[in-house]
Amino acid sequence: MTNDSRPRVLISYFFENDSIPLGFACRDAFEALGFEARGFHGQAEHVFNRRILKPAGKLAKVFMRRPVDFSRGTRWHNQTYREAELRRVVAAFRPDLLLVIRGNSFDGEVIASLKAEYGIRATTGWWVKDPRSDDQMLRDARIYDHYFCIHTHGYGPESGIRHLPALGLYERLYRPKSERHESDFVANIVFAGGHGERRERHLRPLVDLGLRIYGPGWRKGRRLFDTGLRRAWAGSGIWGEPLVDLYCRSRVVVNVSSWDPQRLGGQNLRLLDVPATGAFLLTDHTEEVREYFTPGREIETFTSPEELRDKAAYYLAHAEARERIARAGLERSRTLPTYEMRMRSLLDAINW
Repeated sequence: MTNDSRPRVLISYFFENDSIPLGFACRDAFEALGFEARGFHGQAEHVFNRRILKPAGKLAKVFMRRPVDFSRGTRWHNQTYREAELRRVVAAFRPDLLLVIRGNSFDGEVIASLKAEYGIRATTGWWVKDPRSDDQMLRDARIYDHYFCIHTHGYGPESGIRHLPALGLYERLYRPKSERHESDFVANIVFAGGHGERRERHLRPLVDLGLRIYGPGWRKGRRLFDTGLRRAWAGSGIWGEPLVDLYCRSRVVVNVSSWDPQRLGGQNLRLLDVPATGAFLLTDHTEEVREYFTPGREIETFTSPEELRDKAAYYLAHAEARERIARAGLERSRTLPTYEMRMRSLLDAINW
């Protein structure tokens, strides 16, 4: 147990170098606000399950033609193992505040018992995933004392869920690395993110413009035999400093949300991350975007796959206009909310 007199917050999210850095950003923000902050990797997996049971399940699926989970009912099952690890960390750290960013979920009885046994003052959930048409998010919200969501779709005032955007500046990572010069670019168009049907519809028309895709799921099933997507795919993932370097050395960075933000609201983190590196961002258009940037002046937007292709081609051919917008986007990004401000808003909302 720590002897530090500061309030303690434990944040459950992804805390590996090959994952979204939101957890690190929030941890740093709480430290700046006077907390002792610690991260818990909510995607922790037992080595026996990863190396033995999961491969055995995949092999069995080939013969049985259905998913097989050999870990179910054992202490090596992902959910069981993660909850045991969370209990171990809570027992050692004794947080005053537990923030679970969704992320991976935990059973309601586990969260309740941790709060009662270890004196946690407040448990808080934050849904940063895509909108859901079922009641999954509503059920998840009942587990915690407080609950937040990055979009406004799928819940009403009676739910107790409050809106908290995940968009914030993380200047420790997302920053310009060098001046942008045509001779330094290594890619025309880049997209970093996992496969989704909506993303595929928008990105497929960009293949012949020099598209590079980094992310999982793009070489599965029928896509494995798609020559265009196979040519565009550059790797299963890129994170951290290599990703920032890629943004800085690409002419156009495309952001396509996995959900339709015009209909469901909410924005993913690229909206602030990309301009903060000084790169040119071409992203989904929504009215919410205008709360942060002026389209056509600081970033560019699209409303359809056809418009995305037209604008990508235009800005590849008009470097001066593209780089003028990229510079304006960088300047604007420096005035936008930081994660310290976001976490301060969360604390104010829960009366901390």
